[in-house]
Amino acid sequence: MPIFPDIDLIGQPDYADALRQLSPNAVEGVDMLVIYGTDYDFLARVLGAAGFDDPKLQLHFLEWSPTTGPIDLTGLIRHLKIKRVLLFGQDMKSLGLHFQVANYFPVEVSGVSYMKSPPAGEIAGAKAKGDNGPAGALWRGVKEGFMRE
Repeated sequence: MPIFPDIDLIGQPDYADALRQLSPNAVEGVDMLVIYGTDYDFLARVLGAAGFDDPKLQLHFLEWSPTTGPIDLTGLIRHLKIKRVLLFGQDMKSLGLHFQVANYFPVEVSGVSYMKSPPAGEIAGAKAKGDNGPAGALWRGVKEGFMRE
């Protein structure tokens, strides 16, 4: 019989690396974060249609891949005072998010609105092949909670 219980230690990643990789030109008071892996140009077109005429200044962009490693997204959100997060092709657990939600459906958790989607490159690729379903679903989700105020 063990004297001490077995305890699994779970490492808590830092957000310092992510903070250094954010789009450097975002203006003060930006409350929205976009985490993506590829295809910024497609995202810029979608966000332009959502009213962001200069997305690199009006939003925080973080190019991050699930293979890059884990990140403390909650710490980053608190540090930047973010209220809305768009996730493209991200692994929720590697971001420290332990809730599940279907793609393209905005959800609010602890005062922050999240929407996850497949990678932007997949959505753009489907649209280029004539399948507007993923792009249409993305647009409906963006209209629901991620338009420029």
